[in-house]
Amino acid sequence: MNLESNTPRRATRRILGVAATVAVIAVVLVVNLLFSFVADRFMWQVDATVTKYTSREGVSMYTPTPEFLKVVRDYAIPMVEDMNQKRAAQGQEPITINVKFCTERDKVYEADKLRMIQYSVLALQKEFPESVKVEYLNIEKNPSQVQKYKATSSTNIYAHQVIFEFGTEFRVCSYDYFFLKNDNSASEHWAYNGEQKIASLLLALTRAESPVAGFITNHGEALENCRSLRELVHNAGYDVVDIDLSKDEIPENCRLLICYDPSADFVGLGNPIYTEGDPSEIDKLDRFLDQAYSFMLFVDADTPELPVLEEYLEEWGIRVGRAENAEGELDNLLVRDPVSKLDKDGYTPMGEYVTTGGGASLTTDMRGVAYPAKVAFPNAVAITMSDSYKKTHVVPNDTNNVTEAYSYGSYYRNGVSRYFHDVFKTTAGASVEAFGKQYQVATDLQRFNLMTISIESRTIMETNYLSTQEPSYVVAFGSTEFASDTILDSAAYGNADVLTSTLRHTGREVMPADLEFKAFKVYTVDTDVYPVNARSTVMTTALMTLLPIALFAAVGAVVSIKRKYR
Repeated sequence: MNLESNTPRRATRRILGVAATVAVIAVVLVVNLLFSFVADRFMWQVDATVTKYTSREGVSMYTPTPEFLKVVRDYAIPMVEDMNQKRAAQGQEPITINVKFCTERDKVYEADKLRMIQYSVLALQKEFPESVKVEYLNIEKNPSQVQKYKATSSTNIYAHQVIFEFGTEFRVCSYDYFFLKNDNSASEHWAYNGEQKIASLLLALTRAESPVAGFITNHGEALENCRSLRELVHNAGYDVVDIDLSKDEIPENCRLLICYDPSADFVGLGNPIYTEGDPSEIDKLDRFLDQAYSFMLFVDADTPELPVLEEYLEEWGIRVGRAENAEGELDNLLVRDPVSKLDKDGYTPMGEYVTTGGGASLTTDMRGVAYPAKVAFPNAVAITMSDSYKKTHVVPNDTNNVTEAYSYGSYYRNGVSRYFHDVFKTTAGASVEAFGKQYQVATDLQRFNLMTISIESRTIMETNYLSTQEPSYVVAFGSTEFASDTILDSAAYGNADVLTSTLRHTGREVMPADLEFKAFKVYTVDTDVYPVNARSTVMTTALMTLLPIALFAAVGAVVSIKRKYR
């Protein structure tokens, strides 16, 4: 036997064997990468979760429901296409609904709550690739990417937030917005409500228009002192106009009326200058608020008594705080807070954030930072609740004392339900003065209101799938200087952020009906479709482990036998 002649042949076989092994490994890696890319691109996945707490069968956690896709397809996508047709006619590039996660893609997958939101919007991108785009931003490395989405220069955007954008309209939402949690828990989420919330956001963005905000005139309003307020309202997406309610009709697309520092009363029943049959400004204001719009009022310690307007405000739970002396004279309750103040004497109180109840929702984002901005209320008059409202005290059943007790006012008459909520209050060490002397001192349970919001709730069904939450809002500020040019132009105060948040909060919200939440606490693997038990788990693991070994052993045996008997 010639060993020398076999040596090159053996070396060649070894080289070919190594080359084949490397080639197989390379092919496996490439196929794995391609499959992973294609599976991610087209969302190839098996959703083995199922919930029993739903009126519809077959609803899973990560798979979008047909109703969710239908609402977006029927109501949001046509608005996108219509907008792009108009842009094309003007020679402009098309725009899309952009969903932007404020952190990297891998970190979104690692965060279970963000991952749920991601699967919902990725399903929309897959279903409507020309209209919906999903992006991932690294705001830690490049914070300028989200600069335009900040309400003010001091506003922060965080990695756990998600930005929804269409054209010039956008919403910045914390992941918490898309989940339901118990009232008694500050952190425990028990259901995913993302489909309804996402659909609501898309409908609000694509149906956005340029509403009008009217500054009321003809009552001595100090409009020359609110340049920055007008600019802020304009920057919030409103077209700003002046309206004289005594002779002007409120524009059809007006959504907000603002009365800044009035010194004369409104024309209406009870006003000496009012003649029966003349236009009533109060009637116009009332009809306006019946359409689920908003009214903002700025008064202070120098605002004179306005009987007609104030009688109407009583119906909304709002009363300008006043004291009466023995002669029947009235004087405004001037707020003085020697504890929380921005001046030496305490006549510029720093408002204390209300952290519970309906008014707290206006400042949620502002309170989410380590040091919430100071909010100033110079020369403030106390806002009190009218006697026609019933005060309700809420003591949460919270064994850990995480949620504070709070109170609110409620009113029900002739089918109308209204609620009165605090937004900013004084400290317990504050007092109010009238006729040049101290009139009343605040307590822990009875502090003075500096800003309030009154809400009349309505839900109007537009179609079988859409309902519109259409509440009316009346917001009362006990300080006109709260919105002065000096304070709003200063970065030292959070007054501008409060106003911006209030403007967004009081905007109309479209809520899709028939989109149920998904209670992820009751999600389990669907054993009817994917039977899983201890025995099947062991068998599956053993099979997946031994199959490759058996396969390679069989191939090796065949090769060895062929070589032996060649």
